[in-house]
Amino acid sequence: MSCITWNCRGLDNAATVKELHEISKKCASTVLCVVETQVNKARVEGLKGTLGYDNAFAVSSSGRSGGLGLYWNKNTKVEILPFSQYHIDSIISENGGEPWRFTCVYGEAQIAERHKTWDMLKFIKASSPLPWVCMGDFNEVLHRSEHDGVQERSHAQIAGFREMVDVCGLYDLGFEGRNWTFEKKVAGGSYCRVRLDRALATADWCTRFSMPRVTHLTAAASDHDPIMLRWQQVSGRKGRKKKKMFRYEMMWEAHDQFFPMLAKTWLDAGEARTVKELQEKLASVSGSLSEWSVNSFGNVRRELKTCTRN
Repeated sequence: MSCITWNCRGLDNAATVKELHEISKKCASTVLCVVETQVNKARVEGLKGTLGYDNAFAVSSSGRSGGLGLYWNKNTKVEILPFSQYHIDSIISENGGEPWRFTCVYGEAQIAERHKTWDMLKFIKASSPLPWVCMGDFNEVLHRSEHDGVQERSHAQIAGFREMVDVCGLYDLGFEGRNWTFEKKVAGGSYCRVRLDRALATADWCTRFSMPRVTHLTAAASDHDPIMLRWQQVSGRKGRKKKKMFRYEMMWEAHDQFFPMLAKTWLDAGEARTVKELQEKLASVSGSLSEWSVNSFGNVRRELKTCTRN
């Protein structure tokens, strides 16, 4: 299952519509969200058949600025919630599964007004306990390293975005592909490249869906690249081999080498800025701890079971 979001810079262009159809068909996306459509609601919703979808909902642009559209097929249930010129909020249920919240975001382009986007997302978080994904063009970065080129961003700009992420309990899902999603040529022939588009999710969404993956795609019709989020429902079906659960043992703390070993293992696993990187780091550390335990204590649980039988 997957979702694609793209700042397409206008759906009144036949070449853009064709490229959007090709991307969606190739990736077989469950949900498609476009921002900056630059056309009215009827035009965006009227493209659902052309793009290969059964259903659509759109927010009209304000002249040649803004506009959002959401597309989905009949096997996916989408309930549209309150919307604005900056977002479309919805509840999604796939194949009769448990619902979760999806918000397509278009961050306010004017720096002085960007707080409106952050305030809106905080309000959404406070209004629902459902697992939540926010995805789209946020028009901002979380780290200065995500902006390469002219017009360096101020600390206050970035801090506003980061504060919203922290308040809402959201985690950056990371990405695969190029380091940027927006590119423009500037004076002197160089480029400004920025990661403006991303997917953010709450911890309970990440728990429900195993190993979410965000990929930066490529497109010619816009200066933004589409991004694709793939996920898989965590299954509890019988017959599937259950992965052994990691258990922290209090007895480890009695070993005089435990805390130095734990600190070194954590540092050696590297920095984790995204959910994917954190999952990989925790898997690495837990694997190292389990191996150290066997070497230092042996298989205590197996020995206890043997003693119980005897």
